[in-house]
Amino acid sequence: MKKTHFTRKNFIVGALVYLYAILVVITGLALDANSPVFKANNPIRGLALNMGLTLGKDFAGSTQAYLLIIVAAIYIIITFSALLFEFRTAIYYEGKPFTKKWWIIYAVTFVVLTALGFGIGFSAQYAFNPDCIAGAFQMLGFSMLIALLIYLVIGTLVLAVVSIYINMRNIDKPFRFFKKSEEDKLEEKTEEELEELEKQGELANSFGEATDKQKAFADALRKAGLGGGLNGNGVGANGEGGDFDVQILGDKERVFPGLCTIDLAYQNGINDEFDEPEDLALLCEQFRKYLAKTFKIYFDINTIRAFISGMAASRFIILEGLSGTGKSSLARYFSDFIGEESFFEAVQATWRDRTSILGYYNDFSKSYNETEFLKRLYESNYRKSHVNIMVLDEVNISRVEYYFADFLSIMEYPMDAWKLRVMQFPFDFEAPALLENGFLKIPHNTWFIGTANKDDSTYTITDKVYDRAITISFDDRNDPFVVDEDVAQVRVSYDRLLTMFEAAIEKPENRLTEGDLARLKTITDYIYDTFDLTFGNRIMNQIEKLVPVFVECGGTKEDALDFMMSRKLVGKLTGRFEDYIKQGLLDLKSLIKKTYGSDAWKLTIHEIDKLLRRL
Repeated sequence: MKKTHFTRKNFIVGALVYLYAILVVITGLALDANSPVFKANNPIRGLALNMGLTLGKDFAGSTQAYLLIIVAAIYIIITFSALLFEFRTAIYYEGKPFTKKWWIIYAVTFVVLTALGFGIGFSAQYAFNPDCIAGAFQMLGFSMLIALLIYLVIGTLVLAVVSIYINMRNIDKPFRFFKKSEEDKLEEKTEEELEELEKQGELANSFGEATDKQKAFADALRKAGLGGGLNGNGVGANGEGGDFDVQILGDKERVFPGLCTIDLAYQNGINDEFDEPEDLALLCEQFRKYLAKTFKIYFDINTIRAFISGMAASRFIILEGLSGTGKSSLARYFSDFIGEESFFEAVQATWRDRTSILGYYNDFSKSYNETEFLKRLYESNYRKSHVNIMVLDEVNISRVEYYFADFLSIMEYPMDAWKLRVMQFPFDFEAPALLENGFLKIPHNTWFIGTANKDDSTYTITDKVYDRAITISFDDRNDPFVVDEDVAQVRVSYDRLLTMFEAAIEKPENRLTEGDLARLKTITDYIYDTFDLTFGNRIMNQIEKLVPVFVECGGTKEDALDFMMSRKLVGKLTGRFEDYIKQGLLDLKSLIKKTYGSDAWKLTIHEIDKLLRRL
């Protein structure tokens, strides 16, 4: 359940408002000529008299006047608290607290609470003597005015003392007032740039790139016949007049041995032979039978269709469910079925950033620490006709949005911009063939498959990740079935698979009609209005690609929409326990049956029933 988060600044301001409300009550007591707490000649009453306020000698507060002041103090606190709560709610849920809608809410809240406080205060003036009522409200007004003056004076003194103390304590440090000054930001930026230049210089030196001074010294050594100098093997030359080594830039084979080995293996190209399947529906049926016949693994046909059509909608697919339900097997054996070999990488709990999968330059060994993940991506640029499946096993044992952040962002770009910087190369460094200016191209034939378990050892996958991926749930066990005929592998090229996807998407009969979109909008509008779950362009683009391919795989539009809605919207309600959720789910269930029929959208209804059981 989401909670509205308050900041320390909110509590500080709240405390100041609370102090003012208390000061109003104290001031009211002090202004009373017959106060049970203060003497008639107290300083606060003297201040009011000197200001010319018409207190009079017998200015005295009745019980009704004190009730009015107390009610006013209480409603000052209540009104501020309500406005602060609404302000933080606007920030937390929408990020925009000053829109027209929220200004109206603030104004209505202020007016309602002020009227309520006034009404209760007026009701406390029982007997309703006009003179008593006028005196009570006059006493309230004077109390609030004098309290404000005292509040400002005390606040100014406290602020001055605190300012002196803080500045004396930090007299040698740069001045900042909450936010960093422009000079501080400029100074930090300059320091960061200098540090970056130093790092680049160290990197160049670690590769053996000599400076002009070093080269001149080496030439002098060579002319003097003292040997060494700048040799072709990167061997240094030491002279008596210097305390440094001179080297040429290190060879690419020493820095990137694995990538250079791949360059060597593919220097003569690659011979490819593929089958040319024409029917996605038959491909799905054959794959399902292949799993059952060869590996005794059984899947529902719609799960196979969701997996194949999901590849058309996104390059990142998450297979989520309990351990042992066949998530890894589906990814592994699809590659086997099409004559390829999946790449498996077991995600580690220590992964925190991109270096965990892309590697890093090692200053000690003077080489790049190449990961198997990096080498597989690099090699796939040579194997452009092959479908490249890269599996991240237990993808949520660490936070996906940390180590996979670059991929999540880059795959939102057009394919031509699918490039990752591996490292910054020094000038004139001869890099491996496919590392252009230090960038690695993510091959277009690549899909990333993440398997995710649901247990206490894993992290919750965030909506940012879910929205970019196609997620397939593996919560149920499928019944086995018998396959009598022989089922052969089908060697499908990436180009052929992409062509079949594009052809399916272009078929008018496969695409959603205006009527289909209108019925879908009925459901999504209800979900948005009731649960505040958005249905953005990204999800709509995925639907426009997935639904036609799902239909071409032998499914129906309703089943495709059911699959997407169960994962993209209803699945996001997991973990929410607000009071309105249960009734909202019951009404959503009724709306689905009314819109699509009692037997439609079984996956979504199943998800709703699971949520209802938890409420």
